[in-house]
Amino acid sequence: MKRNLLLAIAAVVLFAACNDNKKERPTTSLETGRLFIRECLDGDFKSAEPLVFKDSQNVQLFNSFKEYYGRMSEDKKNQYKKASYQINKYADLNDSTTIINYSNDYMNKPMEIKIIRIDNEWNVDFKYTYSGNLPID
Repeated sequence: MKRNLLLAIAAVVLFAACNDNKKERPTTSLETGRLFIRECLDGDFKSAEPLVFKDSQNVQLFNSFKEYYGRMSEDKKNQYKKASYQINKYADLNDSTTIINYSNDYMNKPMEIKIIRIDNEWNVDFKYTYSGNLPID
C-alpha cells in the first residue's frame, strides 16, 4: 500500500515537473535585449511579449508591430528569421537603464532598444524604439 502511494506521489511530481513550460526571465539587461531582438526577428511574439514593459503605450506599439510583422510576406519573414544580428554599442546609462544599438544582416540598419529595470526585472521599453527619447553617443 505504501509503495503504491509513493509511486502515485512520484508520478504526480514527475508529471508536474515535465509540464512546467514557463521560461525563466533573463537576469541582465544584455540577456533581455538579446533575447528580445532574436524573438522579434523570429516572429516569436508570444515569447517576446513578457519582456515588454507593461504600460499602455508600450502594449499598443508592440501590438501594432506584431500586426505589421503579420502582414509581411513569407519571404521577408524568412529573411528576418535567417538574419543574424550584431550589437554595435551597449551603454549602461545607470543601474536601471541600458541602451542597445544593434543591426541585423538582413536590413543592415542600426536600431536601438531601451532596457529598463522595474522591480528587479529587466524589461524592454518598446516605445523608445519609436521615440528615441535618449541619445546614445
